[in-house]
Amino acid sequence: MADARTVADATVAERLVDAVRELTVLAGAGFGSDAQARRGLERLGRARRLLDAVAVQVSGEIDRLCEESNLAVRWGERSAAGVVAAVAGVDDAEARAWCTVGAAIRPRMTLTGQVLEPQHPGLAAAVPAAELPVSRLARIADTIQEVEQRVPGQGGPLTGVLLGAAAGLTSREFARVCRHTIQWADADGVEPREAELRRRRGVQVAHLPDGMLRWIVTMDPESAGFLTAALDARTAPRREPHFATATDTDDRVDVPDDGRTLPQRRLDALVGIARSALRADDGAVAGTDVTMLVTVPLEALRSGTGAGQIEGVDLPISAGTARRLAAAADIVPAVLGGQSEPLDLGRAARLFSRAQRRALTIRDGGCLWPGCTAPPGWCEVAHITPWSHGGPTDLDNAMLLCPFHHRRFDLDGWTLQVRDGCRWLIPPPSIDAGRTPHRLTNHRTAHLTAVPEAAA
Repeated sequence: MADARTVADATVAERLVDAVRELTVLAGAGFGSDAQARRGLERLGRARRLLDAVAVQVSGEIDRLCEESNLAVRWGERSAAGVVAAVAGVDDAEARAWCTVGAAIRPRMTLTGQVLEPQHPGLAAAVPAAELPVSRLARIADTIQEVEQRVPGQGGPLTGVLLGAAAGLTSREFARVCRHTIQWADADGVEPREAELRRRRGVQVAHLPDGMLRWIVTMDPESAGFLTAALDARTAPRREPHFATATDTDDRVDVPDDGRTLPQRRLDALVGIARSALRADDGAVAGTDVTMLVTVPLEALRSGTGAGQIEGVDLPISAGTARRLAAAADIVPAVLGGQSEPLDLGRAARLFSRAQRRALTIRDGGCLWPGCTAPPGWCEVAHITPWSHGGPTDLDNAMLLCPFHHRRFDLDGWTLQVRDGCRWLIPPPSIDAGRTPHRLTNHRTAHLTAVPEAAA
């Protein structure tokens, strides 16, 4: 066995030298065509996989030394992977992958000195072939080990199946195959594993030094299913509602880019879900309604400068944000005097009523911001003239905006004008020096008025 391994290792080394030499020549000459660029990348990938094959062998020997002579302890590390990462200067994840595969394919020895075959013979044969990334091989080793722990004797036959599946799948798809392989091999263990995952679920709240809050959410599959579906319904571009004519198809509808990253869109969607839940909880069951309490000094509310506070949140909010929240139907604004005594405790019910929201749904059809496709259920009722400045709570002083564009309207200096019965959104000079008006239309009914206007 040792001689066969030596021959295989020599073959890997020779192929690695050849691959590096050819890659160096290609890179030195430059890529003058697509074919040369593709060949260069292919040679790069092959050289890397061959180098990983050598690294796996070296790491396997380090793992053996750590087991037999406490090498990790002597070198001040906790494990073989720690030794490899520290001395070789590679990332922890890469070192762990090398050691995992190296330990799985190195020959074993009994207490009497008898040499045994590797723990995973099928995996040992796949390493010199250098056709799969070491991360895939490590995942296969971990999967087979877990299967063996749960159902002894079932892991070996699955190695070939996983090796065959690894070549044609993405990393995420292959990870899913490995998880399903464990479930298939140990069908009776699915329910206990599910109970263990539910036990580990939870939300951790970290208060960061800059005043931000970080939520760390650990979800079991059932919880993840609900939350993923809810967030996907509000963030997936092709699932966002749009208003199109009967001849339009889904692939012809452009999804507007509002500048938010995907994590920002997810957070806004989660906040929108929370808003919907607050609006739905009127206290009929628990005896009290669930609200968010915002305190703001009277002078800050009048002037728009200064700060307010959300109950339970350490970081203050600007007066502009407090004024905007004061107009929301699920927020209770508490106005404070000079000695911080409550002067007025607003009631959410006195703001825009359900009947007014229904009327706005018919009139506006969703977020009025040009290009935005948020439906009425995702929107807030925005005061055109701020409520704190005497703006009335009526339909003429209201429009539907999604939370993102509501903030832009209130904080960036946009205004709204009515000309000849049409509403126009006017940008601030900082965004458009010419302040070019943008006509606001009901997205849902715009196509009904476009034909008469075009004909005229």
